Parts: sequence; C-alpha cells; structure tokens
Amino acid sequence: MDNLAVELLTLISFFACTDGGRTGCSLALVSKRINYASRPARFYSVSLINSATQIEQFLACYQAERARAKDMIPRVRHLCVSLFGKGIDSTAASSAVQAPPKSHAEFLAWSQRRAQNWRSAQDNMDEQFNRVIPALMRAVSPDLRSLALMQAQWRSAMVVRCSFPCLEELTLVGGDPSFLPFDFLPSDRPVYPALKRLHQIFSLVNKDVDFLKWAQHAPNLTHLRVSRLDHHPRVSVDSLEHVMSHRCPPDVFPHLRQVVIQPVPPPPAATDAPQQLAYRDFNAHLRKSADKARVDVLLLPPMDVPKPAPGADPSRGCILKLQGAWRDRIEGGDGVWVKAIGGCGEPGGAHAKEASMVPPRTTTPLSVSRWSNVGHSVL
Repeated sequence: MDNLAVELLTLISFFACTDGGRTGCSLALVSKRINYASRPARFYSVSLINSATQIEQFLACYQAERARAKDMIPRVRHLCVSLFGKGIDSTAASSAVQAPPKSHAEFLAWSQRRAQNWRSAQDNMDEQFNRVIPALMRAVSPDLRSLALMQAQWRSAMVVRCSFPCLEELTLVGGDPSFLPFDFLPSDRPVYPALKRLHQIFSLVNKDVDFLKWAQHAPNLTHLRVSRLDHHPRVSVDSLEHVMSHRCPPDVFPHLRQVVIQPVPPPPAATDAPQQLAYRDFNAHLRKSADKARVDVLLLPPMDVPKPAPGADPSRGCILKLQGAWRDRIEGGDGVWVKAIGGCGEPGGAHAKEASMVPPRTTTPLSVSRWSNVGHSVL
C-alpha cells in the first residue's frame, strides 16, 4: 500500500467504500496519505437510516470535506435514506415500560398522555426533517447514481427545487417523494432524465402513484417494479395498466422493456367472503392485463409477510432489508433484480407466470447498468 500510486489507491477506495460510509470513515483515519487518496471515495455510498440528527451531522462533515478539497472533490454517488426517525419509536417504548392502568380512569389518562406524547414527537420529527431534507437533496442530487428512500410518518411542508440528472436506479418505499411532487414541477423538464430502473414499494399511506406522470419525468425508464400493489387507490392500478398496454401512446415510456408486479398479501383466512372474492378478482384482473401488455410482464406471487417476533420493530427490519438490497446493487449484485431466462426476452414470454431464474453476478459498480433483469425478492 505504501508503494502504490495515489491514483490506484483512489480507485481501490471506490471499490471498497460500498457499505454506506463505514469504510470511508475508517480509511480517513489510517494515515495522511490514505486520507488524501481515499477522500474522493469517502462519500461514494452513504447510508442515513437512524435520525434527522444523523443527516444533519453528515451534512456538516460532507460540506467541510468538500470545502477542504482543492482537487478530486468528494461526491455522493449512492444514497440510502430512511425518514422513520426515532422520536415516535422512543415515545412508544417509554410508554410501554409504565405500569398498566388499574382502572378505567387511569386508562383514559394514560391514553391521553400517550396521544399527546405521540403528537409532540411527530411535530418534532416533522420540524427536524423539514430542516435537513431540503439541504441534503440539494447537496447530493447532481451526482447521485442510486437512491433508496424510505418514507414514513414525516409530513413534508415544502417543495425541494432539485433534479437528479445522473440517477440511474431509484427505490421508493411509501410512494413518490413527498418533498418533490410532480404537480409542482414543469413537465417539460424531466426530474429523472437518466433513470433506468424504478422500484415502487407501497405502504399503508401514500399509495396514489401516477405512472403517467412518471413517464414524463423518467422518459428513459427500462425496468419498472411495483411491490405490494393493491386494488386501491385506482390511480396506481389504472395508470400502471395504461403504461404497459397497447393503448399507451408511443411517447410514454418508449424504452420500457419489463414490468414486475407483486400484489399485496392476501387477506387473513378469517376475513369476510366479499374481501376474499375482491382479492381473487384483483389478481385475475392483473393476469389479464399482463397477458395483453406491450412489454414483458412478470406477475409474482403475492407477498409473504412473516409474523414479527414479540418486541421486534417491523419498520426496522424493512429498513435493513432495503439497505441490504441497495448495498448489493452497489457492489455489483442483483438486489431485487434477477435475470430471467426461458423466453422472457420475447413478447409474452414471461407474462403472468414465474420465469426460471439464474442470478448473474458481476463486480462492476452500479454506474455500469447493463442487465435486462426482473426479480423475485421484495422488501
């Protein structure tokens, strides 16, 4: 390591700094020479999944490092962000350790305190994220190649004026970015002009995704995956069917090659018969839409959501799965995209059925996207 040229050390650092920031920080502490050589790659991948305070601390460090650099300015190429925060979880935990109420009056008082604590934590979290998210996005958006964003309770109070000219892969949990609504942006200037792969993972809120608006702002999309798709709201289902149907105008996703759909889990066995019937009709409707699509459509089996262990935080498990898939893609893996063979390259070859899967591996960074992939796994 002492004899290698600085250019080689910098290149090695880019291949090493794929774990969300830990390796980049460690290399900066080795020596002055390694600090200098690894500085361009220190923020190559950044994972911010704990709190708004962590984002604020990262921004201070990132801006200081960029101000110090005279050449080879460090840039963020891959970013994983969770907006769940810790305020609401810590409030719930503190409420759980209290002694259970012994009377109806104590129960009402306990419920009122818990609601007040929750509202206070929510307001604090909103204020923190409304302060740091705009600064974060403006700082990193020009250089990002991949972004995994997990939204939750945060209520955005502003529109961030930024675009992602280099972004190639985007994973969204909880719908479109609430700080970047398409209705407030000019349709003649795409926000994601280089985007190739989009993975929308629906949650209990923010499910009204309009894929026709995505066609305006991501015109070069080639792969689309929709997970936890439900029959409501209708704008998500109808717009998805429209962009993959033969009725679709030629200027709507003109480069789209493959669509992967995974429905929500089925209702419990004890659910009323009308809900069971509605769920079966929804899946049958998806199969018919896949058969008539203008692109290859892979309809996966419904999601299998494991029962959470007692005391476990289900949101934390989802965050870690999202982070794992994001890191795998940076390191040259497949993430949730798995190459399908057996006729999938021909029209109708993979419609409404599972294709046989052969996961290819590569050591090329994500900036070189060259697969025609679909996949099984989901967060």
